[in-house]
Amino acid sequence: MPRLFLALLILGLSLGGRAESLEIRPLPLDQPLEIKSGDIVRRLENQGDSFRTTSFRNVRTGQSLAIDSDEFGLRLNDGRFLTARDYTTTGIGTINDRIVLQYQIKNPSEGLPALVILSFQILPTGVGKLIVVPNLATATVEIERFRTKGLATRGGRGEPVVLADSWILLPASPTTLTRHTDGNQPSAYSHRFEKVGNHSFVDFENGDVEPKPAPGLVRCFFFGLRTTTTSLSGQVLLTAKAAGRTAEETVIDLARTAPKTRSYTHYNNWFDPAGKNLKGDNLPAIHRQFLDALKGSGIKVDGLVPDNGWQDRKSVWQPAAGAFPAGMSDLSKLSATLRSQGSSLGLWMSADSTTNDIAWGVTQGFVKAQPNAYFKRYFAHYALADENYQAAFVKQLTQLVNETKVSYLKFDFNHLSNVIPTDRHGHEAEFNGFVKATAPAREKGVFINATNWTWHSPAWLNYADSVWLLAGDDGFNGNWPELSGRAQATTDRDVYFWRMWGDPADRPWFPISNIMTHGIIRNPRGQMSFKTDLPRDWADHVLMHYGRGTLLREWYLTPATVTGDEWKSLIAVHQWTESRKADMINTCFVGGRPDEGQAYGYVGWSRNGETGTLVARNPAAGGATLSVRLDSTTFFAGQPGQVWHARMIYPYRMELATTYRGGETAEISLPGYETVALEFSPGEARGPMFKLAADSRFELSGSVPKQQAAVKIADFISDRRELLVIGRPMLPDLLINGKIVKPTRSSKSAINQYPSYARDGMVSATATPWQMAGYDLKEQGNDFTVQVSPSESTTNAEVWLLTERPFGADDSKAQTPLTFPGALRHTTCLLPTTTYLAVPPPPSNLAPAAIKTARAAVLALEVFGNNGQSFGDKSLTLNGETIGILPTGGDTWTKVEFKLTPGQLAQLLKQNSARVTCPKSEDKFKIRGVRLTLTLADGTAAKSSPSGALTSHADWTFFEGQPFTQPTDSGEISLGL
Repeated sequence: MPRLFLALLILGLSLGGRAESLEIRPLPLDQPLEIKSGDIVRRLENQGDSFRTTSFRNVRTGQSLAIDSDEFGLRLNDGRFLTARDYTTTGIGTINDRIVLQYQIKNPSEGLPALVILSFQILPTGVGKLIVVPNLATATVEIERFRTKGLATRGGRGEPVVLADSWILLPASPTTLTRHTDGNQPSAYSHRFEKVGNHSFVDFENGDVEPKPAPGLVRCFFFGLRTTTTSLSGQVLLTAKAAGRTAEETVIDLARTAPKTRSYTHYNNWFDPAGKNLKGDNLPAIHRQFLDALKGSGIKVDGLVPDNGWQDRKSVWQPAAGAFPAGMSDLSKLSATLRSQGSSLGLWMSADSTTNDIAWGVTQGFVKAQPNAYFKRYFAHYALADENYQAAFVKQLTQLVNETKVSYLKFDFNHLSNVIPTDRHGHEAEFNGFVKATAPAREKGVFINATNWTWHSPAWLNYADSVWLLAGDDGFNGNWPELSGRAQATTDRDVYFWRMWGDPADRPWFPISNIMTHGIIRNPRGQMSFKTDLPRDWADHVLMHYGRGTLLREWYLTPATVTGDEWKSLIAVHQWTESRKADMINTCFVGGRPDEGQAYGYVGWSRNGETGTLVARNPAAGGATLSVRLDSTTFFAGQPGQVWHARMIYPYRMELATTYRGGETAEISLPGYETVALEFSPGEARGPMFKLAADSRFELSGSVPKQQAAVKIADFISDRRELLVIGRPMLPDLLINGKIVKPTRSSKSAINQYPSYARDGMVSATATPWQMAGYDLKEQGNDFTVQVSPSESTTNAEVWLLTERPFGADDSKAQTPLTFPGALRHTTCLLPTTTYLAVPPPPSNLAPAAIKTARAAVLALEVFGNNGQSFGDKSLTLNGETIGILPTGGDTWTKVEFKLTPGQLAQLLKQNSARVTCPKSEDKFKIRGVRLTLTLADGTAAKSSPSGALTSHADWTFFEGQPFTQPTDSGEISLGL
């Protein structure tokens, strides 16, 4: 058998092809080789018996880049390093659309790979390069290794390298590492977005570092680990920057093919108690509720997805007998029923069987993974590199997609960690195992959502339709004053987007629209909302979720709990988003940090340069201006200088009067606490220039702390009229017409409450404690006075009036599906931020007899940052007797009360002493407002003066008041009666 044919046979096996049937057309060894694809020409010349790349040329631009290439690199475990210079090119041939080169070792030696095969594939998008190294167990394999004088940028894990702003090296695998400039730039995890959230971590142990850096050195490499059925192989694409596109846009367009722009709307049962029952007709019945609610909308629920719990944990993804007594037969019947109703079945699973019984699997001969130090804190799982488990998983997945016809798979818990023989090689092997294990689903076009511990390399789109945001599953962000639970839930998602995509110079080259966020949650326990939320709060939340451009529409809904108005909002936003899909698949984050009160949003432009869409939000009380650049930083596809106009379509209808120009910055005015949607079109602005009548007026009188605002609201303000009071840290009393009033709704801070697995890079250094209250003014008439009343604690407070008037209601339903009644919001600062000094109540000065005859007593205080448990419980004593243990909690103030026993009550004196102690000094926490409240014999209350704040450690970021006498002892806290 000719040597070249033998190599091609090996190549065919490694690619999963049938090399025996392929025609070999040899090419001459004594002539340069030019590989052409579209605008790209890659030239290789025979230099010292081995073919190596000498230049890249762009036919369209005429630009050429000289390359001094080693062509490939092999770093063996013993430190020996080989390149194409150590090999002779012994064969060149063509196979279909591939040009294949065979390299034979010049000086054979034990342990050295005798053969290396390079395959160049001519693709519509460029020249693909594949390296195959047979009969080598493990190595660092450099698919590309060359030096160039052209400027090189980007690089990273699964990241492209851009050369001279013209050529792009794009890895096929998200595990492939790229370095440039000197062979070591950028260093591992140095991108801004790689330091955030629930990221995957691989300890490369400096194995990614080039020991001999050289000027202009570019490397594209992976850590190969051969299995019994595969050789070491890796792929990279050489392409040209598209005409009229940036390198970033080119990469996204290449990575995200047309099938990856499909949307998928589904119900997930994870947060729905009613959906946990998978027996019989329950899931189809839930789908019928969706059908009723969505009737006439044209919206289809593409799939119903049982999350974790549908499976038999002592199996390889067989259905649980409790829900599916007949096993796969029952699961297939469920799928058939859903398909007959116009939907389908999706499933949650983890490729490595996380959450299943791994001990059971070990008895079946499957290999338990040995995770690195980072992943040891999490869950046991199988090694995906184990071919026995791979085979079992592929067999079951094949049945699920072929016979059960599953349309969606959420692959969760992607540890990809098994430190054999090293963390980096094990990671590569685990990812290859994931690729092989999940192949049956990709081949069938199943929508694949890869969640935990993925990362935002564009190469992930070769293997999944969406990947996770790397945030918490759900939660509120309480860093900034917001009354609405839905608003805080929106901020919780969007601050992650700010942290990862907020810097155009260093953001993921991964489309936001292909990010999974955990979608809209609505269930009986009111998750992700407050009971006092308003209908507009829901509509705003839904609009922001869809406004990111998300293609994976996750509905964690209990349909019976969704009100008619909520369905109307959801349907309208969904329909509108579909109508703007050409824009919204190209969204960019614009603006500032949401949880620090800065305006922000998502803007998207169609690739044909004809439309644009902006969904934006102002999380602060005062009006704000959002700057949106009409240039490549927002994927703007229009022409420089081209004029554009905008139409506000949510929350009211109006053509804006401002003309915007390509290449410049659009300034968008946002009222306080407002969410908006705008549609952009080419052409001059057509909006009217007019001045609205004032919604209110007010006059100030007096001076602080008795300053008063006399307010008159216009008669036409028939909708929302609400006073907003923000206190930092405490909420003061509010007087309307001289009387203290109770708020209609309220909220308080929860500073930096990011889950432990998603805190990295997220903590705000400027967030401070706050309390906020809203006061409905409908019963107050049009004229009233407002005044802040100082309280027992010093605080900074501000008072705002929020009004909404009917405005710009639906004028043409044909233009947009958003058909909400128009409402124009306005906020007015009545009393600006002012420091109100504490006014302590006069001492009770109780007689000893009054203390002795008291009916009851309560010792109360507030606690902040107490971790407890392994850090030690914090004990509260009064007059030397233990009253109780302080509750644990995060970095937010928690009020706690201890009711005194009759014996403790009898020990009270005129002067009492409280104390907080802890057996360990590691935990940093603080307390404040320690006070006694007595119920006297006549039923009246008497209180001691509240203590100030005391902090365990003076060097803590959240230090307040006075330090403890020592970290384990607050010292005496005097409580006089």
